[in-house]
Amino acid sequence: MKLICTPLTLEAMNLLDTDHCPESLLESISLTDEEYQQLWESGVLGIINFELGKMIDDYEDENIRLESDLKKSLKLFENNSIPKNPELAKKITYLNRMAIERGTGLYFFF
Repeated sequence: MKLICTPLTLEAMNLLDTDHCPESLLESISLTDEEYQQLWESGVLGIINFELGKMIDDYEDENIRLESDLKKSLKLFENNSIPKNPELAKKITYLNRMAIERGTGLYFFF
């Protein structure tokens, strides 16, 4: 399963880092294979990887935690749509905004 999530608190973020965070402390999106393919084909993950020095890819766990990086990723998600699934883009943008507001992070478990 492919998952994108934002911890709701700093405590939840620390628990997530040790793989002990309950789902009730996360806002998350579970991606189907088709949604993941649409996201990947949009090119936005490649742009984020390049711009932020990340490795969001198959079989990789990655996160964006610095506020400056979260703000950059938000702009990248807002400016690079997912043509085949604009609703998914809205959901990811929502999680990114939430991470900024709560001072946590945006996590990718692929």
